[in-house]
Amino acid sequence: MVTVPVKAFPHVPAAPLAGKTVIDTCNYGPERDGPIPELDNNSLTSSELLLRYLPGAMLVKAFNNIFFKHLLSLARPAGAGDRSYLPIVGDSAPAKAAVTAFMESIGYSVLDAGPLADSWRQATGTPVWGTPYGPYSNEKGQPAGEDAMRAALAAATR
Repeated sequence: MVTVPVKAFPHVPAAPLAGKTVIDTCNYGPERDGPIPELDNNSLTSSELLLRYLPGAMLVKAFNNIFFKHLLSLARPAGAGDRSYLPIVGDSAPAKAAVTAFMESIGYSVLDAGPLADSWRQATGTPVWGTPYGPYSNEKGQPAGEDAMRAALAAATR
């Protein structure tokens, strides 16, 4: 799992992650990371940029759209009617399957939201980022089902 400011991508060690499934939880924030032209002009997503620094990894973007306190409180057992969905994106089917199995084991259903190039749909400021799970002021959050997640992804614009 890579959870660092985007400006730290050049310092993530690539060799130990080569050939591995890597979960990217990062979000770009120009106020924190400084301007990054490829991200600012939408020619790359932050996940595609990370993959440039980890060329041998099988990258899956996940967990970047939910407040950490909601992540803790919204986990539910398989089959629960109020189980929340989290989106993932990636280019490797085996990596997506591994991340899906992990996420399901910790209490979340998964919505495959496409390839890494579509990871912008769950980036900071989009309807998928935080909103489906309720405001940060409600530390317990609210469950977000598949329909809510699909609608939020569909509403995302660049």
